[in-house]
Amino acid sequence: MEEIKKIHKLFSLKEVDRYGIVKDRQESSAEHSYSSLMLAQYFLPKIKKNLDELKVMKMLLYHDVVEIEAGDTYFLDYKPEEKERNALKILKKKIPGSMAGEIEDLWEEFEENKTPEAKFCQAIDKFDPVIHFLEHKKEWKKAKVTEKIMRDRKDRYFKEFPVIMEMWDKIVDYYKKEGCFLDDK
Repeated sequence: MEEIKKIHKLFSLKEVDRYGIVKDRQESSAEHSYSSLMLAQYFLPKIKKNLDELKVMKMLLYHDVVEIEAGDTYFLDYKPEEKERNALKILKKKIPGSMAGEIEDLWEEFEENKTPEAKFCQAIDKFDPVIHFLEHKKEWKKAKVTEKIMRDRKDRYFKEFPVIMEMWDKIVDYYKKEGCFLDDK
């Protein structure tokens, strides 16, 4: 029973709220992980890089599990790396040991953002909310987001993947036409 409780701990990601809205409630981090996996499946065949698909899928599955202990960090907020590292140490003690090492290794690789797989996963992670908010365009303005802020925070992740960058540029143009951004001053 102890091992089942440890596996169940990973289910807690479903209870971590994110900034996004789904119907009339906050999106969960687990929902974000799911849609990130879907985006990866869409983009993997379109990019011109030979990536380890299984590694990409596992990295996206695990990239936010630290939020079980640390909570979500909104993209406009400072990313508290130390808080997430400490959360990982705590979480490792509460999940199956057979998974803890791999989760830690993939989380570290994702955070370091040096391997092709990590760079792709970072791009997908940053792209997911952009797609998510197509149904909630007004949220960008409500959050006081300008095009410059969006470009400053996201462009660098997409540049290495032209097909993602091209779609990103189209979405930014769409958001501009829809009046979703605050005017840059």
